[in-house]
Amino acid sequence: MDKVSDRASEDNVSTTSAATEPSIAVYYDGGCPMCAKEIAHYRKLDTAGRVQWVDIAGPNPSCPIGYNQPTLLARFHVKELATDRMLDGAAGFVRLWQAMPTPWRQLGAIASFAPVTWVLELGYRITLKVRPLMTRYLFKRS
Repeated sequence: MDKVSDRASEDNVSTTSAATEPSIAVYYDGGCPMCAKEIAHYRKLDTAGRVQWVDIAGPNPSCPIGYNQPTLLARFHVKELATDRMLDGAAGFVRLWQAMPTPWRQLGAIASFAPVTWVLELGYRITLKVRPLMTRYLFKRS
């Protein structure tokens, strides 16, 4: 069994449902109000339990082999549990969308085409640069 799956009982790792084995693990910054709000939206959509949600903001996060907390906090990361393949940035979001129900799954199929992923990555990089301002003014901590 995968090391991330072995840690599913830890506080910062959870799945939405036990009905299905998760196919991906999403590593997110639970300390970022904008990120937490977005992840909360995706968690509600994941009624089939296809995603393992890993909050890497707290102390002693469950980091995949070869990754550390600062690296995971710097960009959005998704791990395919069957292959251990890591995806980040727009490619990570595309993989997350593919695990979500319709219409997100169809969006993921369209976004998986290289030119679309490339444009999404440009948008993602811009978002990373303005995220501190967006978080400060648009997403207040609750």
